[in-house]
Amino acid sequence: MSLKKPITFILNDETITTEVAPNLVALDYLRQHRSLTGSKQGCKEGDCGACSVILGEFVENSIRYRAVTSCLLPMGELHGKHLVSIEGINLEDLSPIQKSMVECGGTQCGYCTPGFVVAMTAGLMDESIPLDDSGADYAISGNLCRCTGYRSIKEAGRTAIAEIESEIVDRPRIEALCESGVLPRYFREIPTRLRAIPPAKIDSPNKAPFIAGGTDLFVQQGEELPRIRATLLNTAPPEPIRVENSYVVVDARETFESFGRHPAIRECIPSIAEYNDAIASWPIRERATLGGNICNASPIADMTTLLLAMESELLISGPDSERWLPLSNFYLGYKRLAKTPEERVTLVRFPQREAGAFINWEKVSKRRVLDIATVNSAAKIGIENGRIASATLALGGVAATPLVLSDASEKLVGLPLDIDSIGTVIDSAQNEFKPISDVRGDASYKRLLARQLLWAHFQKIISESMDEEALYEALR
Repeated sequence: MSLKKPITFILNDETITTEVAPNLVALDYLRQHRSLTGSKQGCKEGDCGACSVILGEFVENSIRYRAVTSCLLPMGELHGKHLVSIEGINLEDLSPIQKSMVECGGTQCGYCTPGFVVAMTAGLMDESIPLDDSGADYAISGNLCRCTGYRSIKEAGRTAIAEIESEIVDRPRIEALCESGVLPRYFREIPTRLRAIPPAKIDSPNKAPFIAGGTDLFVQQGEELPRIRATLLNTAPPEPIRVENSYVVVDARETFESFGRHPAIRECIPSIAEYNDAIASWPIRERATLGGNICNASPIADMTTLLLAMESELLISGPDSERWLPLSNFYLGYKRLAKTPEERVTLVRFPQREAGAFINWEKVSKRRVLDIATVNSAAKIGIENGRIASATLALGGVAATPLVLSDASEKLVGLPLDIDSIGTVIDSAQNEFKPISDVRGDASYKRLLARQLLWAHFQKIISESMDEEALYEALR
């Protein structure tokens, strides 16, 4: 049986129907099948942004555009969507972004330039990104340049926004960008043209693996995946996040970016935007999903560690039944899950944050942000009358799976917020995990990091009332 499936989508200004392997990445399709070589192949791991494209799809009744890396975007996800490469935003004259890149000296060797221009354009198309310097920097958070040092590129993005802000603010964004010379006028017709594309036929081969996001899978197995039959979980859920019976319920297909932007999540995890910035770049967060991060079962999965501390549960759905399972019971060993191949995680839920509850997430990696963790940790601590009323501590990178420190969490309950009491529990927590030495650090180093990250949670809770010198002494 052929792995190729018919896919209909709009590529720039052209409606395309093609038959390709669903797991072929869009970068290879653009360059090899369409001779659109403006999207460059750099790392092919989603890190450099040289292959950035803009992906548009209906969210409720309007199209949402976002920057994604085409090296991690499977063709099977494009049905009924709008894929825009650098060639699709070219006009007869330079756009304000292209003009600013030239005038500010934002390009040298030029290899990364198309990706930066695409990312800046996508940033202007996303109405949730502010039209200011921070928004300009946010848009290019997933792009690398080895020549300029970024100063001239950042200046170009900020200059372009300053030039057109008055023309696009408080107006329908796509229409305004077309009139201001940022986008070609064909963008106005895209909603009507996308609605004319029939829905895709759902094909779920028996026992085929489920792929949701694939930001790690396409890095590890990108060359083999086009020859593998799989089910792509790419349909945007109509109600991805809801509050129900004191629980926040999240569709497992929800992306990190949408998760972090939702008001219910920001209420429950106040610093989620800050955590997201450290976990991954904007284009990767637009692809990575909660379900994918959980089921990939990496011992250092950043979002999974946070969800463990939130006391999350998973709805595991199979052909004939479904069941709720605590996330802490989902991992049976390294890359071993408490589900069958036919089952998939469909929902994630966790309790709403109680009054007085403190939630924190910490990470140590070689780079400060956008890097794989050496060790990460999350904590949910309830405080009542100066004592710990509830506690859940989670760690990643110190065992074969992310884990909850059950004994330490239990011992914390009832303790006063003082350094000696907390320090005794943190020291005893060392018995609950056994790290191994690997390329990111030896076992003793990981033990030290775990101890310091656990202390970091409490430092933020009680920093105003504790003696700083005593804290520093405890951390030695």
